[in-house]
Amino acid sequence: MKATNPVKKPGEKLKIGIIGYGRMGSSLIDGAIRSGLITPDLVLIYDTDAKRSELAREKSLKTASSLEEIASCDVVILAVKPKDMSQLLENLGTVMKAYPNFKPLVLSIAAGVRLSTLQSALGGYSRIVRAMPNIAASVNESASVFVPSNKITDEDLMVVKSILESVGLAFMVRDESLLDVVTGIVGSGPAYFFLLMKIMEEIGIKYGLSRDIVRQMVAQTCKGSGKMALVSKESFEQLISAVASPGGTTEEALKIMDARGLAEIISQAISAAIEKSKKMASSASTPVPRT
Repeated sequence: MKATNPVKKPGEKLKIGIIGYGRMGSSLIDGAIRSGLITPDLVLIYDTDAKRSELAREKSLKTASSLEEIASCDVVILAVKPKDMSQLLENLGTVMKAYPNFKPLVLSIAAGVRLSTLQSALGGYSRIVRAMPNIAASVNESASVFVPSNKITDEDLMVVKSILESVGLAFMVRDESLLDVVTGIVGSGPAYFFLLMKIMEEIGIKYGLSRDIVRQMVAQTCKGSGKMALVSKESFEQLISAVASPGGTTEEALKIMDARGLAEIISQAISAAIEKSKKMASSASTPVPRT
């Protein structure tokens, strides 16, 4: 997927600062670089973990020594874990207050941290967008959903969409509560598929296939199924029926899954993830102390 860097003015590219270069932060930035949207010289990384900072430098990325450097960028991506957001927002809010000329587009990918919480912690600053990508951004195959604050311009939306589309598909919603649903389906989704793939791999090994071969077979099967789902106009039920010939092996497997209540188990599991996201959002909505 080839992307083009959004610009401030003709010929002037945006500088992107990212706070948190862990699994999700690095997946998003590395994927955007791989797509051609941005180049390493336009990225600035801030991470309090020395090992992650060193990893960024090994990839020819510049690292910042302070939040002030990050806040001066055109776009600031908040990619720390939800448990670390409170302290980060307090510190970043202090910086924004001290440097009112810093007016970056803030993109938060932290699960369960609402726009109202972000705005409050940043002293009422409202040029903010929340997004939920997933780890597949690292291979430019993420499904991302984002919701803007009511102060976001069309130009800001174009920037966010460009960043997220550089690592996969991106969809905008206006109802922020839907991000809890998205978190349970999209954010956590890769783990569900990895679990199924692990089970398939173990069965293949049990019946004599080598680990290397069965891993590739399972991964390709998952990839092919996903691609079919994207391009086909048939429902999932129709696609299942297309594989499950009457009296065949697939039908036999599906009978066991149905008898064991697999669909209900998966439904309950995803619902639990959604409800957890809602609880995280409620607990994170407590105003961050400001001094």
